Amino acid sequence: MAIKVYGSTVCPATMRFLSILTENGVMPTFVNVTGSIDHLQEFITFRDKSNLFDNVRGTGSIGFPLIWLEDGTVTRDVNQVLKNLGIKTKMEFK
Repeated sequence: MAIKVYGSTVCPATMRFLSILTENGVMPTFVNVTGSIDHLQEFITFRDKSNLFDNVRGTGSIGFPLIWLEDGTVTRDVNQVLKNLGIKTKMEFK
């Protein structure tokens, strides 16, 4: 399954999610949003319009990671993605 992960190298949740994926043989495409103005604009345009970020807007949180699956599904639910891939590790957020 092809997975594209939007996030940042300075985001612990993004880096942990990528690490779990690769440790389990899943090689995602990583879009480092903070490494490119074009990627940042793409992410912010999506974020501003998507209801996936309704609970993030106005909180000071950015909303990383964002996951785009090959079937067109877009989600922020890292644990559901891991479960669907058969990966038993669960991420916890503080």
